[in-house]
Amino acid sequence: MNRITGTIFCALSAFMPVAVAAQAIPAAAHRANLVDVAVMYSAQRANAPVGNSSAFWMNGITGELAIPTWRNLSVVIGVGGQHTNKIPISNTGMGLNSVMGGLRLRVPNHTLFQPYVQALAGGVHGFDGYFPAQGKATASYDTSFAMALGGGVDLAVSKHIWIRAVQADYFYTELLNRQANRQNQFRISGGIVFRFPHWFWERQ
Repeated sequence: MNRITGTIFCALSAFMPVAVAAQAIPAAAHRANLVDVAVMYSAQRANAPVGNSSAFWMNGITGELAIPTWRNLSVVIGVGGQHTNKIPISNTGMGLNSVMGGLRLRVPNHTLFQPYVQALAGGVHGFDGYFPAQGKATASYDTSFAMALGGGVDLAVSKHIWIRAVQADYFYTELLNRQANRQNQFRISGGIVFRFPHWFWERQ
């Protein structure tokens, strides 16, 4: 057995207990009409200030509430907070707080994994940072439009508890930076999801 074959065999062996456990999860846990409450750690790749071509990482927490509406669609409300102690060519750190809402399309199935895609829009507040406006003094805070487009995969653990294995988002903001006032960022998250029936569906 060569090294590659051995690695694949070990990976499959490690997944076997999890796959067996998933078979015991009731089918109701895989329904699309369940409320999701997710708490995730998030790492965000952000744009550096004008004059610096590099980028930097911010760390924080993201929470999402998804309420089923019609078939596999859910309304999503997301809040997040990311922070860094130091940004390039600056003596300051920066914090971002965001509140967004939108829609999620989930792909229901009876396997261990349940993927989804979503689109959110709302606002972001930057603070304790570096936000220069054209022709004006640099401010330590700013508020702008924000948008997140992405998706992820949830992993079943039990009927009511899932693991958000990964959620990846393109995160767009329009905070002041004296050059176009646009930031194209990337955010990756992972955490725990609590799922439970929606009272409306249970009455049907």
